[in-house]
Amino acid sequence: MRKLMFLISIIWIMLQNEEWCINQVSAAGCGLGKEFRYSKCLNCYENYYKDTEGNTDCIKCPRHKETSITGATSVSDCNVDYCDIGAEYVDQTCSDCQVGFYKETQGKSSCAKCPAHYITLATGATSGDDCNILYCGPGYEKKDDKCSECDFGSYKIDKGNSPCKKCPEHKKTPGKGSQSMSSCSLTFCEPGFYSPDTIVCSICPNGTYKGEAGNMPCTPCPGNTTTPSFGSTNIAQCSLIHCEKGLFLRDNISCSVCLNGTYKDFTGNQQCIKCPMNTTTREVGGTDIKDCSLECPKICIPNDPCKYTGTSSCVCPSGYYGQECSKRCSPGCLDDSCHRINGTCQCKEGYYGDKCLKTGILDKNNKWSSHCKSNCSEEKRFTSDQCSMGWFGEFCQYKDLGVDAIMDNTVLNDNNDSTCVKQNNVTVHWQKELQAITWIRLVLTSNDDISEITIQFNDEEISGPSLFCDPSDFKYRKYGNTSIDFHCEYSYFHDLVHISWQSDSSICSVYISGERNMATTARKVRWKNIGKRWTPIETLNDGYYGSDGCLIMNSSIVLEFNFWNDIFSSQIIMFTDFPREDGHGTFSVLLMGAREDLVFNISTSRKDVFVQKAIFEAAYSFRSVNIRVLSGTLHLCEVEIYGGLADRAAFFVLTKAASFLLLSARLREAILRAHLSTYMLLDMSKSGLYL
Repeated sequence: MRKLMFLISIIWIMLQNEEWCINQVSAAGCGLGKEFRYSKCLNCYENYYKDTEGNTDCIKCPRHKETSITGATSVSDCNVDYCDIGAEYVDQTCSDCQVGFYKETQGKSSCAKCPAHYITLATGATSGDDCNILYCGPGYEKKDDKCSECDFGSYKIDKGNSPCKKCPEHKKTPGKGSQSMSSCSLTFCEPGFYSPDTIVCSICPNGTYKGEAGNMPCTPCPGNTTTPSFGSTNIAQCSLIHCEKGLFLRDNISCSVCLNGTYKDFTGNQQCIKCPMNTTTREVGGTDIKDCSLECPKICIPNDPCKYTGTSSCVCPSGYYGQECSKRCSPGCLDDSCHRINGTCQCKEGYYGDKCLKTGILDKNNKWSSHCKSNCSEEKRFTSDQCSMGWFGEFCQYKDLGVDAIMDNTVLNDNNDSTCVKQNNVTVHWQKELQAITWIRLVLTSNDDISEITIQFNDEEISGPSLFCDPSDFKYRKYGNTSIDFHCEYSYFHDLVHISWQSDSSICSVYISGERNMATTARKVRWKNIGKRWTPIETLNDGYYGSDGCLIMNSSIVLEFNFWNDIFSSQIIMFTDFPREDGHGTFSVLLMGAREDLVFNISTSRKDVFVQKAIFEAAYSFRSVNIRVLSGTLHLCEVEIYGGLADRAAFFVLTKAASFLLLSARLREAILRAHLSTYMLLDMSKSGLYL
């Protein structure tokens, strides 16, 4: 017990002394670098200092400063730099984190970079959550609220949300995400271009196309087609027919091979060129005049291949007959084909006779029949309105080369109301020219109220109308209750006609009458000079015209062709094999009226030198043609005259004329035979007739 009491006494004495001591320390204060805490003087914490004695607290170091020890006694002890969050230690100082960086801790550590393609709104960001602004880097662009790599063929140098830039034309990058234009190092051709050397791109030439990007070659157009320009990108642009060497354009539809005796040494749609006289080619498709190397002692048809077999026998081409193939099958022969010896053939409709030279219709009993509308009789003569549509003549025996208009894919037929349509205009187009359009017929449900008829003729190669007719330029008349016929003067050599009118009635049919492409399809009757007399070429042994068969004309010779009826809308073609090397000499073609009055004078100038062929066109009505040399000489081998009859007389009669070639071409498919006689004026003051 006494021990316990002694221990308590000791503890009480100690407590009294500690309180006394604390009071003594508190009263005296702490020294430098110390502060009074926990009832005693302790060193200042790190980053604090105390430079005075006493009971004051330690002082915090200035911003961005700290101490390396505890118990610092001076502000100079705050000699260690120190950075807050959002700042980093750079160049012995603390700087705010730049845009696109952040720092979540204190100290000297560097700011952290935001995730790719994101930045902060401002400097001094203190958290990764502050990286909330989309900002695409080089090689990336903003798409759908995210950054996507620049595609092939594009690049982006700068940061930001601007789009990528395309490489220069015909250049491409090797991959995506390119950051420099120098990455556009690959040649890559756009559609319509190709690369011949993988270095540069060249435009696709005419006749080729390329629809995809890349360096593959351009694709040639199929067949004999071509493109209208360079750089085509689609096969649909191969829309033009384009014939290669050795081929020519037939009927504006397709390319055909040049026949024997012809060649074509250039690309285009022009006709093949005839070989020089007495030469031909060994095969079809000649591409150079050198192909005309085969000389023939005798050629059955001009420029035809040598088909003789050591005798005088020829293998006649279609449309010719006779031992020398010098005779032409009748135009009335079906399929332009006849017996190769005697010329007999099967007749087309509208022709009859052994050689189908006569026009008209014979029934099975060899009795006359016609295409009249009613009351047909062998003796009766009809007017045009009494003939069935498409036929004319006193017995309705001649067939028109009518063109049926096609509207809404329906061929409109006369008096068939089921195919009539309500419209006030129609355009009719054909692939071969119509020469000398003689009349146009509209068939309506009623012709009572038709008015304001206009006609516009066009040629494909000419922009705009080449001939326009209004009611004051043409005559028309009505037939029955449904039809109306009209004709426009000078309407020749056209391939499209547009007709418009005003009427409440429906249109049922359109007919256009005219001879198609007469210079190549109509029958030609050639005449040839033998001494002082000209005879039909059918009677000659050789079938070509040359210097031995040409008339050497000078100013003392006049060729005159007289016709029974007036001819209009004509074409006169003259052939010669005499090249006038000096380029001098003139001649004239005179069109004369029925009273021997001058209608039109076609005179050549000194520059009008022609070799082998000259064509004259005249939109006049005339009765005769005079050809005379004004100066120099002219070797004239053949003359062809085309035209329509001003009325429907059936024959041409040539009197007082040099017996020469005449092609009688009737517009309504009635090909009539010309009769020629010879009249050569050896002295202009005295005329002499050679028979």
